[in-house]
Amino acid sequence: MFRPKLQILAAPQRTLWAELAATPNSFTLYGGTAIALRLGHRESVDFDFFSRRPFQPSNLLDGISYLAGGSVVQSAANTLTVRVDRSGPVMLSYFGGLRLGQVEADESVDGPMIPVASLVDLAGMKVAVVTQRAELKDYLDIHALLTGGGLSLATMLSAAGIIYGEAFSPLLAVKAISYHDDPALAALPGAIRRDLTASVRRVDLQRLPTLSAVRFREPPP
Repeated sequence: MFRPKLQILAAPQRTLWAELAATPNSFTLYGGTAIALRLGHRESVDFDFFSRRPFQPSNLLDGISYLAGGSVVQSAANTLTVRVDRSGPVMLSYFGGLRLGQVEADESVDGPMIPVASLVDLAGMKVAVVTQRAELKDYLDIHALLTGGGLSLATMLSAAGIIYGEAFSPLLAVKAISYHDDPALAALPGAIRRDLTASVRRVDLQRLPTLSAVRFREPPP
């Protein structure tokens, strides 16, 4: 169990925090908020929950007490996003039926006792997502994982390989991490740009570490 850095939550999220105990235990907290709760490096404003079990959105809406009265933003098989009000909006997203690999076991968080993904699993997802989009928060998260999380970029890349299997390209990831000319990254501080570039230069893609795994990515049905 770890003690979360709740100061990174916006006030509406902090109000909702204790209510998250009603989240079904098949869901694990992932995403930038999970990283920030561990490292405390930036504010985050939403909650993303992942599950290997498939679900119907109506069952979650009926079964999770804190979603009562919320506004459905997206609803499809194995996907639900709801905005709830706690003297301000909080966005909660749920994704099910996932067949992802996992490096380390989840860890419970003090308070609502919900499972949170391990730091190395969060890092693996983060270096993969930058191959699909350019958002400032992702680069801030990767930098925090490198400087405050005690993880090397090589370890993060290996973790992504376990999580996504052959669908993940370490080469594309390091190219994305070292490319900062996208307008969406204009506010990325120079010191962070230099740190990220230096971390890429230290990686030997032919000698990535071998990590053990709780489970490997399942092939599609």
